[in-house]
Amino acid sequence: MKLITLGYCCKKSKQNHENAVIAAKNCGVEAPVNISDTMEMMKYGVMSTPALVIDNKVVSMGRVLSVAQIEGLIKGRMTEE
Repeated sequence: MKLITLGYCCKKSKQNHENAVIAAKNCGVEAPVNISDTMEMMKYGVMSTPALVIDNKVVSMGRVLSVAQIEGLIKGRMTEE
């Protein structure tokens, strides 16, 4: 499973990334990679940050997710596999 957080220029994006790191650790998956380059973010069709991508699918954008919310998304993707 590959997690990516998009955006790191504002407090909300930093918090979203930190929450994703904790959630990944709690779920036993690899820590997320962060992308802050605008051109790279546009490849995902994201125009509003923070955003979270799981296995190349944008699952959230424009809001900070809690650790529990991110864990739920990770576990949901794990059951699909």
